[in-house]
Amino acid sequence: MKVLLINPPCGTRTIGLKNLTKIEPLNLELLGAVLKGRHDVRLVDMEIAPKDLSRVLKDFKPDIVGVTSEVVHVDTAKRALAVARLSAPHCLTVVGGHHPTVWPKDFLDPVVDLIVRGEGTESFAEICDSRAAGATTFDHIAGLMIRDGDKLVPTAPRPLPLTLDHQPMPDRSLTKQYRSQYYYLWEKRIAAVRSSVGCSFPCVFCSPRIYSKGGFISRSPELLVEEIANLEEDFIYLCDDHAFHDPERMYKFADLLLTAGIKKRYFTYARVDSIVANKELFTLWARAGLQLVMSGIESLDYEALKRTGKRVEQGLDVEALNILKDIGIGMSAGFLVEDNFTQKDFAAIDNFAKQHPAIILTEYTPLTPLPGTQLHKKVEDDIVTRDGQFYDLQHFLLPTRTPTKDLYRMMRNAYGKVVIRAFMRVGLWRPKNWSWHYFKMIKGLIRNFFALGNAHIVIEKAIHAEQNARSK
Repeated sequence: MKVLLINPPCGTRTIGLKNLTKIEPLNLELLGAVLKGRHDVRLVDMEIAPKDLSRVLKDFKPDIVGVTSEVVHVDTAKRALAVARLSAPHCLTVVGGHHPTVWPKDFLDPVVDLIVRGEGTESFAEICDSRAAGATTFDHIAGLMIRDGDKLVPTAPRPLPLTLDHQPMPDRSLTKQYRSQYYYLWEKRIAAVRSSVGCSFPCVFCSPRIYSKGGFISRSPELLVEEIANLEEDFIYLCDDHAFHDPERMYKFADLLLTAGIKKRYFTYARVDSIVANKELFTLWARAGLQLVMSGIESLDYEALKRTGKRVEQGLDVEALNILKDIGIGMSAGFLVEDNFTQKDFAAIDNFAKQHPAIILTEYTPLTPLPGTQLHKKVEDDIVTRDGQFYDLQHFLLPTRTPTKDLYRMMRNAYGKVVIRAFMRVGLWRPKNWSWHYFKMIKGLIRNFFALGNAHIVIEKAIHAEQNARSK
């Protein structure tokens, strides 16, 4: 079977990290590894090279086309499948990933044949093998939703795995032509490694818990060290939902990295309460190369924090920041922007960041009702637009008490201070640290600057277009 895997691009209306980072499509590399040796697999990363799909389809007519999707990719994922089907009319089209798992109805579309839900490596392999054997129906495969006219019909559920150890090493040869263009902010080369999936904390706005049904699924430290040792890149993104959920595993992981003499740098997510409860562990990880953690501080108002389900006690954020400062790890601190924010609220966050040298970056995130979350269920009737391109954690999707034009302007101005602080605290201004790659980052910052300035206009046009479409 000829199998084409597609990483679709973000939509043109999406802003934020889209303009500042490009990460390898690790889930597609895992699918390619499962199929290796049994099927002819190609991978197109349209986030890096949008025109590659048409180029590849000129001489590669796939029997099966698989596309991955987050919520911001819904439209572009379906458009990519439509382009593939024009070139290969009889191909089987499959969509999988995080968003199809938690919100499959977005893919009830004639261009989609099958939806894979959850950890999809086994399901997708069975689809490809069955198709190669001549199958025309797939209801015997667990973990799917099959389009049947105007409805989706589920097959038997596929239980989530207890471990990720059964999954092969990602086939990074599939992204060889793109790897030099994967970067994260000022880091000009980056590789992604998944050490676990899932989070058990009940934050109302977060969807990883929905995806993993509250479970935590990990990969053994031994396999992770083997994978990292073979990577050319020096900066590693551990793309976990909550990497430090199991401290014992992370102790062993760091010990193995140090014993093996692997000298790389790492970025991952960590809750502030995990940092406070495991100072020795994070000290060990500082020795192993952990340079930056992303933590959702969310709010300086602890009563507001309780409403999000975050479950972080007052003062732990400051204690965590002091620990990180002492051991030499920086934080990318996330804050929720509420609908009644004023300049005073942005100034309070900025002053907090000034007081804590461990904060390298500050992220401002409007409260976003991601489909499938508790928040989404609560406010679904109030959401101003269903266009997935705006679910980028930078747009206001709920009615605001402060005019949205003012909120976007204040966010834009706040990010200007964030950029200056990051350049100073990371030392990017020093001539010895300068890289031509920074021009790419600066270009992305400029795009975000102008996009935030026009965001209220763009989203208003989308809202009116949706209203007109519904009235017809």
